[in-house]
Amino acid sequence: MTVTFGRLGRWFLMAGVAAAVLAALAWVVLPDGGITAMVLGILALVALVQGTVWTAIQHRMFGGIGALRRVADTGRPAQATIVGVQSTSSRIGAEPIVKLDLRIDGAVVRRHVRVPFSHAAEVRTGRELPVLTDPQGSRALVVRWDRMG
Repeated sequence: MTVTFGRLGRWFLMAGVAAAVLAALAWVVLPDGGITAMVLGILALVALVQGTVWTAIQHRMFGGIGALRRVADTGRPAQATIVGVQSTSSRIGAEPIVKLDLRIDGAVVRRHVRVPFSHAAEVRTGRELPVLTDPQGSRALVVRWDRMG
């Protein structure tokens, strides 16, 4: 399960809100707080934009954090057959993120998947992966790497 981008987004959003509150306090409390408020305001704006971008990346590539957690806890088990693999330039640590075309229950879906380094050589066309899918129909998909045989 990959929630890294969503966590980054949440931290940036919280930092942006904190900086905005501090900017307002500096403006009101400090006798010459205009410069301090401006700097903190710019910091808040940058952090809020970064948080929004990271959150959007999370949703676009992997699905929402809540959906991923729901799938990890109560997802429907299925077997997915890899019908296509595309590399991306993205990585989280040493683990690549790849685009996989997966056939699940007869339908082909394309999903971004974080591949643990220890399983990178196993990701190839024709390979079956144990997955959990969302019965509510979101993009969220969890590959059960620990069940690979």
